[in-house]
Amino acid sequence: MLIFYILIFFAALPIIAYLLSQKTNNKGLVLGYSILIFAFCLIVFISKFSLLGSLNKQIITNNITEEIYIDSKISLEYLKEAEAILDQEDIQIWMISLISKSIELNKLKSAESLIAFSERLFVSNNEKVIFYGLYTSLRDAKFPEFKTSSFEIDQDSKSPCLIKTGNIQLFIMNGPDIPIAQKEFKDIQNILLINSDSIIPGFDIASAHLNNEAIEFEINVVCKENLEEFYIKNLIVLNKSNIVNTYKINPNEWLKKSQEL
Repeated sequence: MLIFYILIFFAALPIIAYLLSQKTNNKGLVLGYSILIFAFCLIVFISKFSLLGSLNKQIITNNITEEIYIDSKISLEYLKEAEAILDQEDIQIWMISLISKSIELNKLKSAESLIAFSERLFVSNNEKVIFYGLYTSLRDAKFPEFKTSSFEIDQDSKSPCLIKTGNIQLFIMNGPDIPIAQKEFKDIQNILLINSDSIIPGFDIASAHLNNEAIEFEINVVCKENLEEFYIKNLIVLNKSNIVNTYKINPNEWLKKSQEL
């Protein structure tokens, strides 16, 4: 881009000299044609409608697509060239398309290199959610056995009363205070948590399996009668050989919350 401006400057020098000369004729005609030519160059080469930019983008896309088909790590040179000619929104859309294509074709080495490069391009909270979704898709493609990881309460579990409302949350032990899964319920015999019950894509039950994490779970219920409140907090170790982990609640595990006056 800077080189283009420098060339424009030097190309304009003879025209400026001609216009400043007192012995030249048709200055208005020369100035008019010069403005039209420079405007055309600006539109064709450096505007948002740039033909050169579109051509470069297509060339870079073709080069990267070739690397994707052989499942190669994507050239950093191509990625930096694309970043130089695309604005923030366009490069995000472009990267999403390339990453999704790589995962769809099961070219996971290419997808990993694209995700590693693009992480810094997704800045806002909404953009990060999109990025985490791409990361989750890659993880599920690499480790499909954990894609359907789940945690459920055994149907023979006992509740302390008829439940009006209840909620369950799973946390990583000694981890951030962000649940890897949560759900509301009204029936203790019908609780099943899956990866999509996470708040942040990718920070879920599958990630706990892959990192051999211990899980803390908390269940809170409000009874229909007298609106009494009970809760359970306990620790479980996920069975990595079984993607479905089950916990049975015994009656003596429920603790009653103190009622504030």
